[in-house]
Amino acid sequence: MTEPETHLGDAPTPARTEAPTTACAPSTTTPHPVTADWVRGVVVEAQHIPPPAGPGFYDDAAEVLRGIGLIQLDPLTRVSTAQRLTTLTRLPRSARAEEVDSSLWPAGAPLHGEPVSFEAFTKVACVFPIEDWPLLQLRRERVRETYGRQLDTGMRERIREVVAAAPDGSQIGAIEAALGTTRTTGWNWSEIKQAAELMVRTGELVITARNGIIRLFDLPERALPAAVLQAAHLPPEQLRADLARRAAGTLGVMTVADFAHHYHLASADAAHGIALAGLTELRVPGWKDLGYCDPQLLQRPPEDLPPAGTAPAAQSRLIGPFDPLLRDRGRARRIFGFDYTFEAYVPKDKRRYGHYVMAVLSGTELVGRVDLQRVGPVLQINQVFPEPGHSTRSVTARVRAGARTLGTQLGTRVQLPEDL
Repeated sequence: MTEPETHLGDAPTPARTEAPTTACAPSTTTPHPVTADWVRGVVVEAQHIPPPAGPGFYDDAAEVLRGIGLIQLDPLTRVSTAQRLTTLTRLPRSARAEEVDSSLWPAGAPLHGEPVSFEAFTKVACVFPIEDWPLLQLRRERVRETYGRQLDTGMRERIREVVAAAPDGSQIGAIEAALGTTRTTGWNWSEIKQAAELMVRTGELVITARNGIIRLFDLPERALPAAVLQAAHLPPEQLRADLARRAAGTLGVMTVADFAHHYHLASADAAHGIALAGLTELRVPGWKDLGYCDPQLLQRPPEDLPPAGTAPAAQSRLIGPFDPLLRDRGRARRIFGFDYTFEAYVPKDKRRYGHYVMAVLSGTELVGRVDLQRVGPVLQINQVFPEPGHSTRSVTARVRAGARTLGTQLGTRVQLPEDL
């Protein structure tokens, strides 16, 4: 069964125009040979996941977002929201879940201060650091060229008028109430919501703030800092190269397909960006395609990277299904040998592991997975599944440690089955 996509307000997206697995950035150099252990170390180190006791590389969720470049959003809250799980993994045990959203969407922004983030789409809904708005300019232009004709000019102007009249931005319900009688219910979108969401994709509207969980639509020229708006007009070749460098910094090591998946680009565009960015080609054992990384990574002494293998159980962290380490399922399989399927939408009797399963990170390895859920003040561990080569006892110890860290951050106590 194909894994269903999960979105927070999705709309039609441009399909990839070429198969990403066969594209390579043109080069005349010889690829640099590296080991699979080196790749895993670089990939994990790029995430700056600290020991639970700290100190952390990041101070808050806004810094995490700036560091990793994007956080996938998802409305499921069986454990916590996707943005909270991704952020908390990169913060010490002392961080609190309730502080995440207020850091990503500060109260009063953009009216009384500069925003921290904007929401947009790769293939799914994500939140990005406000500084990265220019890097997605070419993608917005591509969406405009492909789908812009679907927007009725009159509808576009009326939506902008309603949004302009609301100095704090306008939620979709208010826009619908002002312009029509049909309201959105669940996935049954009104014509107005479809148009507004497409305008977000084209850059004619922007979402930089929320009222609780309600997204607020705003005008880019009002909500975005002037410097950010100006940078969106940089030469296209510079934007392509900068986006590739941004992805390489976030992912550590990437193929053309990894880069294309990360931002939902056509493979030809991804390959072109990598070629412009001056990244170093890598030959990784077992990989069909070349890898790419920042050239400076190869100058770092090995002791600067996490040692290969597992770490002490107390340092283990739980990794959410939409975390950058896991959201590209093919990449997780290639780098970590971790075959993950999100089974929340799979019928219960056909699930292999569970409704909401998180991975267990120990050192540079994903050593197991755990089915868990939050029930009121309790973080309930349902079942632990060790990966091949790791004992149930070892993985269970790491689940306990990771769950205690996450439970502290969520403000819950941890409950394990009696047989663990």
